[in-house]
Amino acid sequence: MLLFINFFSIYLIFFMTEPFELTATKALELIDKNKLSYLEWIESCLGRIKTREPFIKAFSYIDYTRPIELAKKCDQIKKKNFGIPFAAKDIIDIEGMPTQMGTPFYSENIPKRDAGSVAIAKHYGCIPIGKTVTTELGHRHPGPTVNPHNYEHTPGGSSSGSAAAVAENMVPIAFGTQTTGSVIRPAAYCGVIGYKPTYGDFDKSGILPNSPSIDTLGLMARSIEDILSMRNILIEEECLLNENLNINDIKFAFVKTPYWDKIDDDSKVNLENFISNLIELKVNVEEIDLNNLILESSEIHKKISGFEFKRSISAERFHHYNELSDILRNGRLSDGENMSLSDYHYLFDHLEKHKHMINNKISSYDCIISPSALGEALSGLEYTGSPVLNTTWTLLGLPSITLPMFKSKNNLPIGCQFISKKADDNKLLSISKKILLEFS
Repeated sequence: MLLFINFFSIYLIFFMTEPFELTATKALELIDKNKLSYLEWIESCLGRIKTREPFIKAFSYIDYTRPIELAKKCDQIKKKNFGIPFAAKDIIDIEGMPTQMGTPFYSENIPKRDAGSVAIAKHYGCIPIGKTVTTELGHRHPGPTVNPHNYEHTPGGSSSGSAAAVAENMVPIAFGTQTTGSVIRPAAYCGVIGYKPTYGDFDKSGILPNSPSIDTLGLMARSIEDILSMRNILIEEECLLNENLNINDIKFAFVKTPYWDKIDDDSKVNLENFISNLIELKVNVEEIDLNNLILESSEIHKKISGFEFKRSISAERFHHYNELSDILRNGRLSDGENMSLSDYHYLFDHLEKHKHMINNKISSYDCIISPSALGEALSGLEYTGSPVLNTTWTLLGLPSITLPMFKSKNNLPIGCQFISKKADDNKLLSISKKILLEFS
């Protein structure tokens, strides 16, 4: 008997191991050419999860049944760009899946309604695989997730599981949230792309609020094309990358930040070498000093987010206070204890002036380059790392992205952060694609 081996089997043998390694974009291309089925793709991802989850601990809940059913339906429908598997941080509601929020007292909390962005994603055929580990109520107290590159190092937080799941090829795309640095930092630590859009671009209904005036739903993936595809789905508009972008037409600002002395040597050297490479290629790069404004941003953010967090988790502080961690009680919750409503209103007025000053400083630049984190993922799982390098851009609501650009001497990923002006998300993604093609 002759053994028939189809083209896709040969492709798998010689070019890759399993479909779970594919980005969503590449998988959909193969599906469109009838070289892969949605069912094969989903089964491969679920198989990867079964194999790797005991070590990575990225998920708080996994659905092994419904995704299979949905994948079969996608194969019957044969509609283009359906069936993208994704995971969502466990403060984001998915109908029928527990939203535990990194706490033991919500283990039986099963929502009957999807978060707005999840509902949109599902409507356009995306398939939720499960919920990923978050820190306690999206704050600092870590869950069990480890960094896939070194199990003794933190994956970052608070979107810990989302970053680790994407890095370990369990899912091609995962949802996270960011109030300070909870998408950018874990993505940088885990060596994946982390994208925080312009504030308000993605719907936040059905997501545990931390600080509603700052909170942003973000995405993690292994390709810019996947980020763009999911962005297009969530905003329900079709946007394209500028494939003809010339990097020499981009005006960059390099911002070291006032925390430069706290950044590890590997990160400094890699980032400075990257800047030098840009300059050698005649790319327009100027170093600008925003130190005082960034320090002020940190103070404003601390007070506003503290005040809003205290109100947002009122049910937990009134009904479960003794079950909350000391880290939470003494962290952002404590930051909001001594803020009055009048102080809060004053800060918001001041914030508008603050935004205006920073926006004026960066108005002539297309893109800002800055470190994603203070260094490689920290050793130990007790602390998810400092978000100080992300605070300003989150507070201002500006789109930002971290790209897996470098490696430390310990062979851990080091990200580089890129920021654009408000609503310049498509330009930011196009620049990011160009940077990855030419420098990563």
